[in-house]
Amino acid sequence: MAAVQLKLNEKNVIILCVYGAPCGNFDYFLNKLDNTLSSLHNHKIEFIICGDININYLETNNKKKQLDNLLGTNNLIGTIYFPTRIANNSVTLIDNIFIDRRNYTIKPRINGLSDHDAQLIMLNNFSLPVSDTEHTYIRNINKYTISIATKLGAMG
Repeated sequence: MAAVQLKLNEKNVIILCVYGAPCGNFDYFLNKLDNTLSSLHNHKIEFIICGDININYLETNNKKKQLDNLLGTNNLIGTIYFPTRIANNSVTLIDNIFIDRRNYTIKPRINGLSDHDAQLIMLNNFSLPVSDTEHTYIRNINKYTISIATKLGAMG
């Protein structure tokens, strides 16, 4: 799992990227996801969970039901309805985006970088804070920083 937290006007959004190994321990995956969501839960936080979960959402199966039940307790729903991986003899929907918002548009993106296609979700009515401060970052270059960079370069 990897996560990013965005602080927006009234809400915080946590984007959680997950990977469920196809041969991994599914109960362990569910427990870790449940523990993570429970530890981060707050009424001011919205979750977006995305990733390769290796559960085929084109079929009805027990793993899909268990994951949907867990995500449902956090008001999360799956948004992908099209195949995300097309191989020689199989068509599956094993990559998904789960959100607690109902106002979105989703599109497939065939990128050719993987045997999985990408998904693009556009969240409608999503307000971002407006900042009137401008930040400027300046790299300090002097004899000391040049000396340190030279030493680090020689070590690497």
